[in-house]
Amino acid sequence: MIYENAHSLISKIKNKEASCVEILEAFLKRVEEVNPKINAVVALDAERALEKARKADEQVFKGEKLGPLHGLPMTIKDAFEVEGIVSTGGNPQWQENIPKRNAEAVQRLVDAGAIIFGKTNVPYLSSDLQSYNKIYGTTNNPWDLERTPGGSSGGSAAALSSGMTPLELGSDIGGSIRVPAHFCGLFGHKPSYNIISEVGHMPPPPGQILTGNGLSVAGPLARSPEDLEIALDILVAAQEQDSQAWSLKLPKARATKTSELRIAIWPDEPYAEADVEITKLIKETGENLKESGALVETAKLPFTFAEIDKVYSLLLNPLMLAGSPKETFEMLEKLNEGLDSEDMSELAKVARGSVLKYSDWVVINAMRQNMRQKWREFFGNYDVVLCPTSITPAFKHNHGPVHERKLSINGNDQEYLRATLWAGPAVIAGLPSTNVPIGLSSNGLPIGMQITGPYLEDKTCLEVAKLVRDLRGEFKIPPNFK
Repeated sequence: MIYENAHSLISKIKNKEASCVEILEAFLKRVEEVNPKINAVVALDAERALEKARKADEQVFKGEKLGPLHGLPMTIKDAFEVEGIVSTGGNPQWQENIPKRNAEAVQRLVDAGAIIFGKTNVPYLSSDLQSYNKIYGTTNNPWDLERTPGGSSGGSAAALSSGMTPLELGSDIGGSIRVPAHFCGLFGHKPSYNIISEVGHMPPPPGQILTGNGLSVAGPLARSPEDLEIALDILVAAQEQDSQAWSLKLPKARATKTSELRIAIWPDEPYAEADVEITKLIKETGENLKESGALVETAKLPFTFAEIDKVYSLLLNPLMLAGSPKETFEMLEKLNEGLDSEDMSELAKVARGSVLKYSDWVVINAMRQNMRQKWREFFGNYDVVLCPTSITPAFKHNHGPVHERKLSINGNDQEYLRATLWAGPAVIAGLPSTNVPIGLSSNGLPIGMQITGPYLEDKTCLEVAKLVRDLRGEFKIPPNFK
């Protein structure tokens, strides 16, 4: 039961094949059994959840109208406020925060019938590729406990992969949904920009309202693309403040058959070198799709990766630095004084972001908007583009100073933060992007691939994810957690 897809569990509840209490108890037992090794679920609300499950069973028995997630137990990334459950954002200053209301996206899940029974771990302020903080410690990857499940939705991915929850809500500004899904062998969807409310996300601090910062999004993680689609249909909505006048309805997928697809493949990039095993599996997936009737061509983009990264880093770093101590800005300002304009090291990009003037931001944002229009033209010729999710499979825990960390890619040391490079293209253009598992590395670690589509055509990404799943295989249970 614990590894059944969410849509299967929902069907069992509605058909009276399993009770809401029975399903919740199975997940609570699983948390008790495996969470000590993984440390993904960091707060539980078991008693209230069980009471809600009993009421949900009564509604089924009485034949009442049921929501699309009726009685489904699930956990929520600890970056979102959940009513009555401690919600910290990984920040020790917020560890006493017990919200009186749900984040808007969480409320939509609850209104659909979901039962929130716990929170999952994040890095401090959701600002790392590894999920650890001073409150709850380190989350381990179920595929290899010495490795990270990724970040910032790492607790979400680890809980899903180890059978502790059937569905999760994450957030993504630098791959924070897609990279953990890639590291843990899951499906994760970064939606088109601002189609799911982030009101109630932390940061900003509890009680302050995030209505959109131009980059970050909220979205689901699951063990099947069908579950992503169910969650997306529930989550997509105007923010409460706009709901009087605005409504959202995503278009249907462009294609439902492989033979109808026009696919651009972007398996490698000198500027963002990825592990050769990732590149190989993406090329194999492209061949599988071609053999199944899809038009598959090597992507020819109207801009370089370096141009994408310049815009992405200058938009991202000021946001990530917001709220940093004065000493951090002073250090970065001093570093910026002697900076070579050609230096595109990760530390140099952070330093530039720390002193960016608003007038310069306006120019950079105009460059972003120009790229968005070029993507729009690109997707006139193709339905989706396939590319790496990150430059490496899951790596071993490394909690040293960020700019001293290294990743080994094809035998060469790379800067740690380069692992976010492939997150950038979809983020700066507000494009939907779905991570789909496509195989295992030679040492048995999951490898995923991004399916990126046109703005607001999220369902095309999800439909292609289903087709890729059918060709490459579905979610696999980590060997040590079957």
